[in-house]
Amino acid sequence: MPVYEYVCNECAKQFEVLVLRQETAACPSCGSVDLKRLLSVPRVKSSSTHELAMRAAKKRDQAQAWERVNEQRKYEESHDRHG
Repeated sequence: MPVYEYVCNECAKQFEVLVLRQETAACPSCGSVDLKRLLSVPRVKSSSTHELAMRAAKKRDQAQAWERVNEQRKYEESHDRHG
């Protein structure tokens, strides 16, 4: 059961859809069948891609944690001055 990527020629929405047998795909946004099928890039999962994804996730999580700490510090400073 292939999943194809399309872009609608009517509303320009890009989407993925599961196409069964000779079924015709339609845009979920406007219902048009005037679609262009895009070239899908296969997704490869390996230990190296997993490691890269984990490193990126850790970096993102650290940045978000630092941002939360910074916002909390600003909040506390603001209330110390006004309270």
